[in-house]
Amino acid sequence: MTTQITFQGILGDRQLLNFFKGWNWNDNPSGPVEIVIEQGLHLSPWATTLIAAYGAWLHEVRDVDVHIDYDPSSPTGKFIENIGLPSALGYDCEIPIRRNYVPLTKITTSKEIKPFIDKTAELLDLDDSELADALKYSLTELLRNVVQHSKSRIGGFASAVFYPTKGIVEITIADIGCGLRHSLHEAYPEINRDEKALRFALLPHVSGTFASGNYGNMKDNAGLGLFFVKEIASRAYGGFFLASGSSLVDVWGNKDGSMGKKYVSAERGGWRGTFAVLQLRKDSIGEFDSLLQTCRDIAAEARKSDKEFLVDFLDETPVINGLHVIQVKEFDEDVEEAAKIRDDKIIPALIREDLVVLDFSGIRAATQSFVHALMYKLFKDAPTIKSCLSISCADNASIQAIKAVAAYAAAEEKNVGA
Repeated sequence: MTTQITFQGILGDRQLLNFFKGWNWNDNPSGPVEIVIEQGLHLSPWATTLIAAYGAWLHEVRDVDVHIDYDPSSPTGKFIENIGLPSALGYDCEIPIRRNYVPLTKITTSKEIKPFIDKTAELLDLDDSELADALKYSLTELLRNVVQHSKSRIGGFASAVFYPTKGIVEITIADIGCGLRHSLHEAYPEINRDEKALRFALLPHVSGTFASGNYGNMKDNAGLGLFFVKEIASRAYGGFFLASGSSLVDVWGNKDGSMGKKYVSAERGGWRGTFAVLQLRKDSIGEFDSLLQTCRDIAAEARKSDKEFLVDFLDETPVINGLHVIQVKEFDEDVEEAAKIRDDKIIPALIREDLVVLDFSGIRAATQSFVHALMYKLFKDAPTIKSCLSISCADNASIQAIKAVAAYAAAEEKNVGA
C-alpha cells in the first residue's frame, strides 16, 4: 500500500516557522512513498532541500521506494526541476543550468565541501567580493558540521539561490543524522534537550567549556563556526534559521544593528537531524574582514569574561513545554523578593537543569541593585546557566544592567581565584 505525502499551499520563507511547528514527517511509512507536489504550490529552497533529504533518507536508510508526482509544465514543476529535486530523489533527469541556482547537492565527505562552495560562488556570479567571502566562510562552517558531527549515513543536501532583485543569497543545508543534542551530549552532559542544544551551539565556546590549553582544538572551533555564522548573518541585516529535533531558533539582524531571536518548539514531529537556512543581503555585508574580526573579538572577550556571554536575550518569551517563566514585573524593584525568588525558584530549577526564562515584560530600566539581587548569585554560583537560562522582553537599559552584573560576577570570580 502506497503512503502518499502531499505538499500544498505556500511554503515560502514566512511559512518556515509554522511549517516546522505543525508538520509531521512520517518516519515509518508502510510500503512505497509517493511525494505529491500539487500545482500552484509555492516552494522556497528550504522546502525542496528538506524534501530531498527526507526522501533520500527514506530510500537509502529505510529502504523505501520513493516516487515524486508533479506537473513538469507548471511553474512549480519547473522550479523543482531547476533546483534538482527529482534528481536528488533518484530520478534520471537532466538539471537545467540556471545562473542564479545551485541545485541540490549531496555532501557526504569533506572533499565535497570546497567544490560545492566554489560552484556556488561561480554560478551566483557575485561581483561583490565581500559577499562572496561571507558566503564561502559561512558555507564552509555549515557544511563542515554536516560532515564532522551529523553522523548521517547519507550525509546532507545543500542548495543555494540568489535573488538579484532582492539582493539576497539563500542557502539551505539539511541532514538526517543524530541532531545537535546527541552530538553535544557526550562532551556536555547537561545538554539534555533540543532547546538547550540550539542555544549552546550558537554561543562562543568560552574558557569554562574546555581546558584553556584546548581552546583552539577542532571541537571548540566547530562551536565557534556556528557562532560566527549567526553573527555574520545578523550583523549584515540577514537571517539564520537553525533547527534540530523538536526545536528551531530564528536569528535576524534589525536595521538598527540589533539582533532579534526567537525559539520555536515543534508541536508534532520536528526534524530528525539538523537543518540550517542562511540568508545574506548583498548590500549589507560591508567589509568582510572587519566583520570577521568583530566575531573574533567577541569570542576573545568571551574567553576573558564568559559570564556576560552566557546570557541569552530573547525578543519574546517562547512557548515550550516544561519552560519555567518568571514574570519579573510581579516583584519589580523589590530586592528582598527578588532574592527569595532567585533562591527558592530559579536556582532549584537550574539545578534540575530545567529551562528558565526571566520575562522582563513591563519593566522599564531595571536598576542595577535590583538586577544584582536577582541575578548576581546566578552568574557567580548557579550551575548550567549557560544552557538553561534566558532573558526575554528586556529593554535596552535593563539589558545593559544585566550585562554589567554578569561582568561584575566574572571579575569577582577572577579576583577570588587570583
